Amino acid sequence: MAKLERFEDILHRDMRWPRKGDMPFKRSDDQYRNASIDHHGHDRLVMMMKGYKRAADLMVEKSTETNYDRDCLVFPIIFNYRQFIELSLKYLISTYGPSVGIDANWNSHNIDFLWSKFLKVIEGYGVEDPDQTNPIVGNIVAEFAKVDPKSFSYRYPVDTHGNLIPIAHDELDLGALADVMEGVDGYFTGCDGYLDSLSRR
Repeated sequence: MAKLERFEDILHRDMRWPRKGDMPFKRSDDQYRNASIDHHGHDRLVMMMKGYKRAADLMVEKSTETNYDRDCLVFPIIFNYRQFIELSLKYLISTYGPSVGIDANWNSHNIDFLWSKFLKVIEGYGVEDPDQTNPIVGNIVAEFAKVDPKSFSYRYPVDTHGNLIPIAHDELDLGALADVMEGVDGYFTGCDGYLDSLSRR
């Protein structure tokens, strides 16, 4: 069982104080310390999509250490997984939709709506679903849409009027969430590969 962190321990951590000359955005002389930030839209979309999922996975791993980590990280974890879903759907629609008469949609954060557009894309390619996986993933997307309909619920505690945003669950098994999202990632990756092969025919 993870060791609980006492409040007193948090207060007595070494604290890094701002220093003169601090620059948050700079390049290191050691090229292996630098992250490469893509300048091309489509590749950047892929890296963002994968990055939000990877960040959430890493935070779930970190959350096993203390209750404090779990209670802090649950918010960005849920947000990042939701953002991964949204960007994955936008990627698939924008990449494969135009070939079957479905335009990309960059305006909506409504993942229920984006899911319905994606279903039209795979229908346009004549993709069958013998394992009935589409309804399973659709239910997962619907759950995220229900707990965070506008992508605000886990970014802010209150709405634009200062009213407390209701939270759908009191407690959450983050490991189980990560496992489900691994399946969703596999589904999106599989759809990408299959639609790519169909689009080349």
